[in-house]
Amino acid sequence: MSSRNVHDSFFIYKGLKFLWYAVALAFISIVLYIWHNPLGEPNGGSWLGYTLGIISAVLVLWLTWFGVRKRQYAVSATGLKVWLSAHIYLGLALVVTATLHSGFQIGWNIHSIAYILMLLTVLSGVVGVFIYAYYPKLMTKNRAGLSLDEMMGQISELDQDILKAGQQLPEEINTALLKAATETSIGGNIIEKLSPKNIDCPTLNARNLIEEKFADMGLRDQNISKVIALLAKKTKLLRRARRDIQIKVILRVWLFFHIPLSIGLLAALFSHILAVFFYW
Repeated sequence: MSSRNVHDSFFIYKGLKFLWYAVALAFISIVLYIWHNPLGEPNGGSWLGYTLGIISAVLVLWLTWFGVRKRQYAVSATGLKVWLSAHIYLGLALVVTATLHSGFQIGWNIHSIAYILMLLTVLSGVVGVFIYAYYPKLMTKNRAGLSLDEMMGQISELDQDILKAGQQLPEEINTALLKAATETSIGGNIIEKLSPKNIDCPTLNARNLIEEKFADMGLRDQNISKVIALLAKKTKLLRRARRDIQIKVILRVWLFFHIPLSIGLLAALFSHILAVFFYW
């Protein structure tokens, strides 16, 4: 099973099996919360509060385990799809059970910190679902069958052909072509990787220079026409290579937020549990 099929079908795996599990869990929790009549305001210290708290804690641990599970080489594409589908829908159900567990009592304490970190983690997970459902397909389409290394190899070959074809051209063109070959970068800093359109590209500058100042010469000199065509091909490859890097960086930026949030949630959860059992 291809990666594309995994991403296309995890939402509707087995007729939305895990969605119905999540809906059932959320519905039962809401019905019990409405039916429950504790002494005073609803809170996590009642029998229902403890029950929902245990369910929420188990869900947090299970959902965190998914991050480990999906990196195991023994997991098949089908197995990954099962885990991912359950991860998404039960993660959304967690918002309901944890909220009802809190009794809507939010304050400046470790318990509320755990709750807020849970919301942020789930929110970042929702963003991650979109990223991992959309960007791998976009990356595959952008590459058009080429790896990044293969793109870089073709760019290097084009540089050699461009410099060779430009040897007999005016010095201004040669200088621009040499700069394009030696100073053109694919990546750069994080801002340039995320916004490749804002990169000051020597290759594009060389192409614009020739097309604007030496276009008439191209009608008489085949070398100029050839250089323009080679620069156009190189520009296209550069755009695809930079787009490839941009997509990879977006995926890494998401992990940079989601993983620390998950770790912080675990730490806050254990602190919350310790505070409940030892100080209450």
